[in-house]
Amino acid sequence: MKYVTAVVLTVVVSLGVANVTAGELSDNAMKAHAVIGNYLKTNPEMIIDLADVSGEYCVNTWAVNGSHMTHYAIDPSKTTEDMVDFVTAQSFIDSGLDVTKLPLMPSKLGVMNNGQWYYLPGDAVGPHHGEALGLALIVRSTEIQ
Repeated sequence: MKYVTAVVLTVVVSLGVANVTAGELSDNAMKAHAVIGNYLKTNPEMIIDLADVSGEYCVNTWAVNGSHMTHYAIDPSKTTEDMVDFVTAQSFIDSGLDVTKLPLMPSKLGVMNNGQWYYLPGDAVGPHHGEALGLALIVRSTEIQ
C-alpha cells in the first residue's frame, strides 16, 4: 500500500500539482486522481519500487494484461527523465516498422532526449530496470516542465 500512495504522489508531483491545494484542483482532476488511486489500490501488483535501481516507481500494466509500463521519477528535479514509457515493440514490428532504425536506448540514466523514441532489444540491460526484460521495447522519456 505504501508504494501505491508513493506512486500517486509521484504522479501528482510530476504533473506539477503538488503545491496546489485540494480546493484549487478542479472537481474533474480530483475525480481522476481518485480513480487512479483506487485502481492502483486494487491492483498493487502493478507497482514496482525501482528507487534503488533508477530512482523511479514503475506502473506496470503488463501485470494486469495491459500494454505498457510507465516509470515516474521519485524526484523529478534530479532528472530530465520525469516519465519514461515502455511499449512492447512486437505489434510495431508486425505492422512493418523497423524498430531497429530507432536510436538505441542509452545505457545510462538521464541522457535520453525529451520526446525521442528509442529501441531497446530484449536482451539488452536497460538502466531503468537494471536487467534485461526479455522482450523488445520502444522507449520514450518526457520531461515535465
